[in-house]
Amino acid sequence: MTAGEEILDNRPQRKFVCGAVEGFYGRPWTTEQRKILFEWLKKMKMNTYMYAPKDDCKHRAFWRDLYSVEEAENLTSLIEAAKENGVEFVYALSPGLDITFSSAKDVQFLKRKLEQVTSFGCTAFALLFDDIEPGLSETDRSVFQSFGSAQVSVTNEVYQHLGQPQFYFCPTEYCSSRAVPNLLASDYLNTLGAKLLKDIDILWTGPKVISKKLTIQHLQEVSSVIKRPPVIWDNIHANDYDPRRMFLGPFDGRSPEVIPYLRGLLTNPNCEFEANYVALHTLGQWSVSNNDGVKKDIIADGEHLSPVASDIRLETESEYGSNEDLPSRIDRRYQPRLALKQALNDWMQEINTNRLPPRVVAPLTTTGPPIPIPPIPTPAVDPGASPLCTDDVPPFTVPPISPTTNLVDSTIPSDTDSEISDDPEPMEYVPTSLPCKEPSPETSPEDVMQVETEVSAVVDKDCCMMSSECFSRDDLGLFVDFFYTPFDHGMTGVQLLQDLHYLKSNAGVVVQGRNKSNLDEASAWMEAADKFLEVVHKVNNMIRLIQQIPNVAVVHEFFSYLWDLQGLLQLCACYVQWLKLGQIKESAIPRLSEPSPNSPTWCSKGYKDLFHSGDQEPWVFRGGVQGEIQRLLPSDGAHDLFLMRPPEVILRKMYCYRPYLATDESLVYNICLRTCDDGMDGTEVFPDFPDLIADRR
Repeated sequence: MTAGEEILDNRPQRKFVCGAVEGFYGRPWTTEQRKILFEWLKKMKMNTYMYAPKDDCKHRAFWRDLYSVEEAENLTSLIEAAKENGVEFVYALSPGLDITFSSAKDVQFLKRKLEQVTSFGCTAFALLFDDIEPGLSETDRSVFQSFGSAQVSVTNEVYQHLGQPQFYFCPTEYCSSRAVPNLLASDYLNTLGAKLLKDIDILWTGPKVISKKLTIQHLQEVSSVIKRPPVIWDNIHANDYDPRRMFLGPFDGRSPEVIPYLRGLLTNPNCEFEANYVALHTLGQWSVSNNDGVKKDIIADGEHLSPVASDIRLETESEYGSNEDLPSRIDRRYQPRLALKQALNDWMQEINTNRLPPRVVAPLTTTGPPIPIPPIPTPAVDPGASPLCTDDVPPFTVPPISPTTNLVDSTIPSDTDSEISDDPEPMEYVPTSLPCKEPSPETSPEDVMQVETEVSAVVDKDCCMMSSECFSRDDLGLFVDFFYTPFDHGMTGVQLLQDLHYLKSNAGVVVQGRNKSNLDEASAWMEAADKFLEVVHKVNNMIRLIQQIPNVAVVHEFFSYLWDLQGLLQLCACYVQWLKLGQIKESAIPRLSEPSPNSPTWCSKGYKDLFHSGDQEPWVFRGGVQGEIQRLLPSDGAHDLFLMRPPEVILRKMYCYRPYLATDESLVYNICLRTCDDGMDGTEVFPDFPDLIADRR
């Protein structure tokens, strides 16, 4: 028996803590959203909510300030709503930015603040010392031997002052990758284990800030150091580090066998409240999948399976779609893909519920400017990579980056700043069809008519669908495929990436086909192009339908992501349509398949393995499926194409693009003339030369 197992066996029986922690950077949820959350937690059989929004000023930046009367009433109503739903409300405070641990005045501020929250009816608390500099001030160094002993002293004193309630502590070294020099040898963590009072639970994120897997072996090591089982602060669905990603896939990478080795698990999910239904639903299914809490090896088909074998099963179970497909040695208690199916079925009920977005926006405080994001790393060459992915790239190097910095891109506005607009202004537009490249002088009239016919066909399908068509369960599954989990993309997204790489790398066969050579390969390429465009149409239709669902709150929070995805896919469709013309110069064909040494893509050797491995934090791979598509496009020097901000209101009025024709010249000239005077009509400025402005431009 290991030290970790001995600790687990001797601990008093306590409920398994499971629920959500609102602990992300960004706009906090509203009171209305939190009350909906409490109802979800009750329905999903979870029991805990921790209030810890990083950008709530009185939680972190101005932690000493007491709440006003209005704020007190708001918190009181939240605590009461949580109790009504059987959810324990945990109030967390983050004083680590500027606390002086040896100051009796600062300790008194802590006690006074938590005493005030106690008067609101709160009975559970947390002190969080994450994401701060690990050092003591000169004043504190004269009193405390180490940073850890200072935190322990203050935490123990506050805990005892409050009467030893349910209490949580978040360490500064909250994962293995942050432990100095490592988990087992960390003086800081060993100090916590030895001196922090035993009934105070310690929060832990796993091997990394965002951990792909949690294993029994890792949890035993953690427990042996901190002298108690941890409560996991799980960032698997957190998205505050990447403004182009949210995570709608299932809770994954944690076998039910780890439950007996934990005191609890709280998920720190997406910033967008409405994006968290699947994350919470599947977590709820996982939390009740091992109620007996047996720590010994599972017996399956008469054989004993080791914890290591259990961890291996997690890597394979996602390959199976139903119980009938599962090998007999797979743990059937919790299967992420099956849990996802059940969650999506229940989410459809929420989607079909009439709910408006919240009108009251929670206050924000700025914690500092965003830090520039380094470029995507270059993976090592993998000799076993797929033959379709043949880019040669230099060895992988990890760019330096702080794992706890708020990496929010300031170029992407928060859609929660906007109000819903059911009646858009006449000039509002959304580019929802397929813009096409202007025909070159080498393009024949027949080619132009062919492209226009193809685009018109797609436009007709996208813009003229039957009004009776509704957003379906299949549409929801398609949407989730593009926003799956930090270490996995959905099947549709992966297929699009593979198809786009193939079409780009082999576009030369279209030119050869036009020259009456290599006709079979040209025909196969055309079929793949049509298949790609059909998927783009399917996604366009899904986006159109999701904007018509009764739950406007969902549309409101997803709009910027839908805008980003749709615009990028339309650009891809335009690019593929242009490739179909076969107008590429033969001298340029080799460059289409040449790898970019400074910009590895999804189909570069070793890239996918590195992405799936979890060895790197997911913020190393920026942008999700959209980012991977963008890196496949030949857009060097044209990055402004991807900086288009979404509208400040949700728009449902759609316009369709068609190719530019020679007959459009007079209309374009007229637009230039009527907007040349700082956007105003310039007809009177050049009465004798009306074509001058357009000719100049």
